[in-house]
Amino acid sequence: MADSTGKRHREAKKRQQREIKAERKRLRKEGLLGNDHSGLFAPGELHREVINLKSASSTPPPPVPDTAPKPTKE
Repeated sequence: MADSTGKRHREAKKRQQREIKAERKRLRKEGLLGNDHSGLFAPGELHREVINLKSASSTPPPPVPDTAPKPTKE
C-alpha cells in the first residue's frame, strides 16, 4: 500500500517533534535551557507552594479539641 501525502506529512511532523524534544532535553541536561513554566502561570503570578505528601502522611496531624456544644435533654 502506497503512502499518502497526508500520512507522510503527519509522520514528518511527529519525527520533527521528537527531534525538538530530544534537543530541548539535551540542552536542559547541559544547563543551557532553564525550566520553562510559561504554560502554568501567568507572568508575575506567584507560584503555588509544593507540599511533600510523603512527609505529611508519615506524621499524624495534631488532635483537634472538641469544642462543639453538647446537646441537652429537655
